[in-house]
Amino acid sequence: MSRKYRLGMILASFFFVACSLSPEQAAMVRSVELPDLALTNATYVLNRGEDHPISILAGHIALYDTSHKAEAASITFTQNDAQGNVVLRGSASAANVDLQSYDAQLHGSVTIEKIKEQLFIEADRLQWLHEEEILISEDQTEVVITYEGNKKVRGTGLRVELATSQVSFDEVIEGVVLP
Repeated sequence: MSRKYRLGMILASFFFVACSLSPEQAAMVRSVELPDLALTNATYVLNRGEDHPISILAGHIALYDTSHKAEAASITFTQNDAQGNVVLRGSASAANVDLQSYDAQLHGSVTIEKIKEQLFIEADRLQWLHEEEILISEDQTEVVITYEGNKKVRGTGLRVELATSQVSFDEVIEGVVLP
C-alpha cells in the first residue's frame, strides 16, 4: 500500500470521527419524531361504518404511524345525514387525535354546532371521547352553550352526550340549566 493511500485513509478516519455525534446528541436526534405523512389543505373523511362520515378540512395534517397519532391545524368539520343535510359542524385552531380510538383534544376557538337541536358550543379546549360520543371540557375551562337560538349558559366542567344532546356542567357561572 502506498504511503499516500495510508495517509488518505488516516485523514478520512479522523474526519469521520470528528463529525460523528456524541451519544447524547444521537439520542436527542432519535427522540424527534417526524410525521410519516404531512398534508396541507387536506380533506380527511372519518368513516368507521357505524354512523355517517365526518368530513374534516385542515390547513395542515401530520400523521404518525408508530404512535398512531395525528396533529391537525386550522380545522373545520361537517357531518351530513343520509339526505345530505348538515347535522353537525364545527371548527378548532388545532386538534390532536388518537388514530386507534379516534379520541381527540380540540384546542383554540373550538365551536361545535348540532343544527337540528339548535345547540352551539364554544370553548378554548374540548376533549372528544369517540366511543362514548361525549364532549368534555378540560379542567376549569369555561364553556358557553347556546340553545334554542338565544338561551345561553356559561360554566365549567361541561359534559355533552352528543347522541342525545344531554348537557351538564359541574358549575354554572351564568344562565340556567333545566333538569
